Amino acid sequence: MQGCHMLNLGVHRDSRGSFSKVLSTSLQQTAGLEFHPRELFWSRSGSGVIRGMHTQLPPHAGAKLVWVSQGEVRDVVLDLRIGSATYGTCLVTMLDDSSGGLFIPTGCAHGFEVLSAEAVVNYAQEVDYAPMYDSGIAWNSFSFGWITANPTLSERDRCLPRFSDFESPFLYSGS
Repeated sequence: MQGCHMLNLGVHRDSRGSFSKVLSTSLQQTAGLEFHPRELFWSRSGSGVIRGMHTQLPPHAGAKLVWVSQGEVRDVVLDLRIGSATYGTCLVTMLDDSSGGLFIPTGCAHGFEVLSAEAVVNYAQEVDYAPMYDSGIAWNSFSFGWITANPTLSERDRCLPRFSDFESPFLYSGS
């Protein structure tokens, strides 16, 4: 998908466990990214949970970096940028504690489904969370086949608009 980048976080393992550098200027420069996170979040979810598809609307929209520190998820990014060659399509990536991080550009909705017994998903976001600009797309309203038939969802996620009803404020800028 245009603008998404998988970043190799270089997980180092030894008898003690594992270690990884998640954010670094040199890693971002190598990938050609301009990313300055303002907030960090994490979520812990059990098997059968789907979170998403979330985005934040302008003027509080921003890019994010997502990585998994425990468990396994099927990560889904939906392009909402009008004019993008990948508008309305999904990027699907399996993420676990050794897969690296996924950079998601502004103008995409993000979600995931937990495939392991439990998963911890981490987010670095370049904008502050602004509840008044919180938005998203209903998880089952676009062309995608989730593995989980009857997921555990938040009330927020149950109430998100269908993709066909979402009036996107995002324009693809070519970067």
